[in-house]
Amino acid sequence: MTREINQAGIDLVKSFEGFFADAYICPAGVLTIGYGHTGDVVKDQCIDKSTAEALLRADLQSACASVERLVNVPLSDNQFAALASFAFNCGAGNLGMSTLLKKLNHGDYDAAPSELARWVKARDPSTDKKRTLRGLVRRRAAESELWLAPDGPAPAELDEHMPQQVELADTENHFRVTARSGLRMRGGPGLDFGIIETLPADTVVTVWPRQNEWAQVDLGGDGLIDGWVFSSYLEALS
Repeated sequence: MTREINQAGIDLVKSFEGFFADAYICPAGVLTIGYGHTGDVVKDQCIDKSTAEALLRADLQSACASVERLVNVPLSDNQFAALASFAFNCGAGNLGMSTLLKKLNHGDYDAAPSELARWVKARDPSTDKKRTLRGLVRRRAAESELWLAPDGPAPAELDEHMPQQVELADTENHFRVTARSGLRMRGGPGLDFGIIETLPADTVVTVWPRQNEWAQVDLGGDGLIDGWVFSSYLEALS
């Protein structure tokens, strides 16, 4: 029996795919419907949420089967879910040919987050060129966080009503861009990753765990990673 993705993985996939009742063309030019379902979608197709849920379960089952087939080292539930989300989004073929899989199957678990961060580009159908997409940067960062998270009980239930006026957290992780000409934000920790945008001087960002001289940054304070910047051009707020 195929190993199943856990609820954390399902929630991750749903949060990034979103539910779309009507068929649409994704940024990579692929007809898509429901929760990221592709392959047998036709123009002007419309489905309800229950059908989308069924398609998602089938698609995730296929992704999980691919992870089981390709990975030959033990995985925690969260590690398995992170790879299943990756396979769902990027395809089993890309997982199978990836340096991520090669390193993992040689026991290099620590390489997974940085290898995931490399898969942030899609081909723009209007130019036929690859470009870095912020949504993919965020998704890879979320998969990396899930990969690193220990398995455990589900978090406590949230309050029924979300607060609608949110205060800025303490400034411990908040930094200011000091580069006068702006700081380039990239899709991963290195100069070989594509530039997403240039952050103007004095932009305030939230910085998450660093990798060598590179820092993960959150622009909106929403807990989602928007990209990577060279940390030498960041100054901690007092």
